[in-house]
Amino acid sequence: MKIEFVFDIVYPMSYVAFQKLKKNWNQQTASRIELLPVQVVPEIPEQGLDILNYLTEKYGSVAAQRKLEMTKFAAYSEDVVVDIEHMKRMPNSKLAHQAILALDNTLDQFALTQALFHALFAHGKDIANPEVLKQIIEGIGLDGAHLLRSIQHKDIADHQQEVTRYVKSLGGHPIPYFIVDGKISDETFSTQELKKILQAS
Repeated sequence: MKIEFVFDIVYPMSYVAFQKLKKNWNQQTASRIELLPVQVVPEIPEQGLDILNYLTEKYGSVAAQRKLEMTKFAAYSEDVVVDIEHMKRMPNSKLAHQAILALDNTLDQFALTQALFHALFAHGKDIANPEVLKQIIEGIGLDGAHLLRSIQHKDIADHQQEVTRYVKSLGGHPIPYFIVDGKISDETFSTQELKKILQAS
């Protein structure tokens, strides 16, 4: 059974879904899961996007604030630390995603993904900043300078484009989500259902 997790590192609900996944993995199950980081809003400027203004323009100020509060509640339900102030600015996730994809070891990918989520939503770190990203990478015991150099290789950009094309080929679906044997599965957002799938894989 093949399980793929589609997410954007700057989406707080991706953090929540990742924590559900984390609760059910071990070294054996992690090796069967492929992480597929996808940039939902590729046109985010380098300085980031004011997400509160973005949501306000789209839904109105009251609904925008409600969406942030609902996300915070969902995070707390999974014991995820999310500072709502850090959710109001969305950095460009391209570089962070490339760093994840540049790692060959699955457990290293999982560790970096977890560290990036925590740095962004618990501490408000600018993960689009190469120096900040380097510090996060080194914080999990990896060579930050080496990984950032490897990102510059064309095959990493090509891999990122392949992942994006693959996800788009499945049709529009709100991120994050899981793909089980090539089919999008919403049942995996139930912790018990996700556990069953991982055990069966």
